Amino acid sequence: MTLPRFNALKPGDRAEVTRRYRDDDIAEWCRLAEFDGDWETVPEPLIAALFSYLLGEELPGHGTNYLKQSMRFHGHGRPGEALTASVAVTRLRQDKALVNLETRCLGEDGRLLCDGEALVLFQC
Repeated sequence: MTLPRFNALKPGDRAEVTRRYRDDDIAEWCRLAEFDGDWETVPEPLIAALFSYLLGEELPGHGTNYLKQSMRFHGHGRPGEALTASVAVTRLRQDKALVNLETRCLGEDGRLLCDGEALVLFQC
């Protein structure tokens, strides 16, 4: 069974979000993660959270279930810096409602902070 909203997806579809993690955001993450010490860069889990937001809210959107994700970090985000995360559909498997996506996060100067891939099941 193929879902109507799944049929609307196509390779090349893309979504992005820009977010600034300020010092107080990072301090709150450290508190929640029970990390004791100073964190001078944006923690990698906060960058991963941008992809989670995009996949669950934007593309494919509600009804998306993570199956796997790989991320390669190439640099660090700075507190207060505008970070832009994007996801792009690279492959659709209609028979199983699976979506492969490319993931990337750039710093405000365009430097690559993180790239990778995600595989999701779209059940909406």
